[in-house]
Amino acid sequence: MNEILLINRTNPKDFSNKKNKMCFIIGGMNIPSVENRLIELLNKSGVLGFNDITYKYNGVELNITTQQIPTIIKLLVDNNISIYGIFEVYNPKL
Repeated sequence: MNEILLINRTNPKDFSNKKNKMCFIIGGMNIPSVENRLIELLNKSGVLGFNDITYKYNGVELNITTQQIPTIIKLLVDNNISIYGIFEVYNPKL
């Protein structure tokens, strides 16, 4: 069985303040210590508002601008959080 995921393209030249829902697939979300560390890290980051974070079974969905993506990646990597994928779920821009 094929698993298909439609995603929007991310434009690294987008310097607007428009926020998009970006999904970060995180390794070990089934391990309570990893999940708790991620929650604490994102809540204390000062980069995200409470309403910008949605935790999922396999990672986290963040409502952020394109230019915040590298900042979030650095924050996660510096704190030994394994990232396995980053994408914006397909949402047709009508």
